[in-house]
Amino acid sequence: MIVKEVMNENFLNVSPSDIVGGVVQSLYKNKKSYAPVIEDGELVGWVTALDLLTGCKHVKVEEAMLFLDEIKTINPNDELSDELISEIIENEVFAYPVVENDKIVGTLSSFDILKKLTSK
Repeated sequence: MIVKEVMNENFLNVSPSDIVGGVVQSLYKNKKSYAPVIEDGELVGWVTALDLLTGCKHVKVEEAMLFLDEIKTINPNDELSDELISEIIENEVFAYPVVENDKIVGTLSSFDILKKLTSK
């Protein structure tokens, strides 16, 4: 099984200039705990609900996000290996951005993996 078969292509994304309070509301409304941060069509970072909840609700996302060089990205054609699944579990990762040709094409969360494994 490859990542492309499991990833979520309908993901919420935010801008570095968005205000944290609004993003928290969007995450809640969309039942998400993470979002890629996109600027000019490019992935520049990643935020989780925990990142945002620890920050002031009046600051911008860029002050609370993890920058691209701080996060792991995966390719949609990567194997969904036991190693990758273990990494998600051991590192308590909410999700990874799935990137192809420097563009985000989806997200892969532990929930996406569980959903796929239980639908067999």
